[in-house]
Amino acid sequence: MEQKDIKANAIYYTTKYEILEQVVNKTNEIKNNDILMSEFILRLGVYITNKSGLIMVSFGEDKKMNGCMVVSRHIDKFGEYLWIDFAWLDPHCRHLREKYEEEIVGTCKIRGIKRIMMRMNKGYSAMEKLYGATEIAKILQKEVI
Repeated sequence: MEQKDIKANAIYYTTKYEILEQVVNKTNEIKNNDILMSEFILRLGVYITNKSGLIMVSFGEDKKMNGCMVVSRHIDKFGEYLWIDFAWLDPHCRHLREKYEEEIVGTCKIRGIKRIMMRMNKGYSAMEKLYGATEIAKILQKEVI
């Protein structure tokens, strides 16, 4: 993905260092974020190496990142699930939410994954309204149909 070839608001999968660095730095910019950067970097490395995670990014007209999401595949006694490790969307680009949701649900369907899960420390009611997720302690889960 070359900078000149980037289409605005399209979602790209990446392992490119410069873009990964932007994703990692975004964790520090988010208010009340509790992600430990060193642990997050380690997880990204593992996901890339063993292909158990995906790093998605999008860019605006100005070629600056306007959204990113890191997801990983896991398994528990109920089967496989996709875990949202980190997500950020530029608040001025609300239309991207649907694109990222479609991308994640499509990824699940292709791989036969029936659940999407994420950990949150605030905003449960908004996530329930937006994604149809339900609160399970501080873990939200969405069934993929």
